Amino acid sequence: MKVKVNQDNYVALGRRIKELRKLLKISQKDFATSLSMANSYLSEIEHGKANPAFEFFYKLSSVYNVNLNYLFQGIGELLLPRTEEKETEKQKEWIDEIETIEDLVWFMEHSSLVRHTVMGFAGKFLYDNETAIKKSIQKHKSGSKKRKDVSQG
Repeated sequence: MKVKVNQDNYVALGRRIKELRKLLKISQKDFATSLSMANSYLSEIEHGKANPAFEFFYKLSSVYNVNLNYLFQGIGELLLPRTEEKETEKQKEWIDEIETIEDLVWFMEHSSLVRHTVMGFAGKFLYDNETAIKKSIQKHKSGSKKRKDVSQG
């Protein structure tokens, strides 16, 4: 079933997110901080004025164990039961499967969830570390040029 996205959907989503925050007895500022976002942006989401990206829902789900089906459609319980230690062991097994970049690429090619999650984290990492990344690239380029000059000279 495809959910039609209109302003009413955003308002309902925002209302449910605010309901979650109130249920957890967390201030808007602290809730925003726990999700690595600006308080003003969380306010826009809660008022149905912003459409959060995938990463927001991923963090909300993983940090607070939120039932995304409830957030999107109002179906089920707001919070899911906490996972057991067995699931953590299962996650470790999956992580052990990814030993090389080729393994990660395989998972990204065969799972849109993995692909979107990795791309979301990569995008945030690039945004948060833009200056350091540019310096690192520049340092690498100048180091490569020096090595090239030495080998040719």
